[in-house]
Amino acid sequence: MPNDEQSMYERKLTDVMKRLKVQDFHFNWDRTSCYVEFDYNENFYKLEHSVEKAKKKGIMLRNGLDCLVELTQSLDDLCGIIDRGMLDFETWISGMKQSPSETTVPEFQEEFEIKYKTVGRQNYTEYNTEELNEPISFGTEPSPNEFEQSPINRRTLSRARF
Repeated sequence: MPNDEQSMYERKLTDVMKRLKVQDFHFNWDRTSCYVEFDYNENFYKLEHSVEKAKKKGIMLRNGLDCLVELTQSLDDLCGIIDRGMLDFETWISGMKQSPSETTVPEFQEEFEIKYKTVGRQNYTEYNTEELNEPISFGTEPSPNEFEQSPINRRTLSRARF
């Protein structure tokens, strides 16, 4: 059922943006936040909400979809105020202008320092290199040819009845 809730609020957001006479808008939500970006009267606006922002105000939200629900409801309330003729949309959003190229730069950037410990130069003289060059025998059983050539096995095979 989460997809039903998601699609319902996405449709509601679309309806609200039509009521605000916003033609072109983009929105997205993730695990902890959401945003709605739009152009209005040749200005770029971005409205954001997050679980963290809500928590600071004492509101408990579970995920980014809850943030989108809250943001959609707030925009719907704004539509009601505008429809009553109290203020126009331009007045409400005048303080929210953003440059399209504006990106959030973190206050700090973590640096990871990886240290490698060298073991120094290896002394290979302690290894017997002649021993390393000898072939290593893996099998202890004789090959099939050796097995058939053995006199004991030949005798046993000649008496065997198949």
